[in-house]
Amino acid sequence: MDEVVGRSRVLSQDGVSARLPIAHMVCNQTPPVGNIPSLMTFREVQTIFHEFGHALQHMLTKQDEGLVAGTKGIEGDAKELPSQFMENWCYHRETLMGIAKHYETGESLPEDVYRKLLAAKTFRAGSLSLRQVTSH
Repeated sequence: MDEVVGRSRVLSQDGVSARLPIAHMVCNQTPPVGNIPSLMTFREVQTIFHEFGHALQHMLTKQDEGLVAGTKGIEGDAKELPSQFMENWCYHRETLMGIAKHYETGESLPEDVYRKLLAAKTFRAGSLSLRQVTSH
């Protein structure tokens, strides 16, 4: 996700109403192989939800000062909160079952695979949290 135009009152046409923000997302995913179409991995789905969280933060900001609006000029954890929150939808049963279908049969994700995804979410969570703390 990146911004095309940030929200700003100073840079608006009339200087009174705020210029509305615009964002774009560029998505790369696993390419098709032979007769099998391009199928997204769970990690790729998580990435889309994550980046959409950044896009929402950028586009829904009410801050008219462009240097601190949306994802600009704020602390790293404040920038990551909406995007990491959006990732939680990947583990929400109804949401995931609504998008995770077999590309040929249309069958939903098997329950045992869903439970394994939930278990994998917290595997080494402490190590991942430590990585977040030390990398910023």
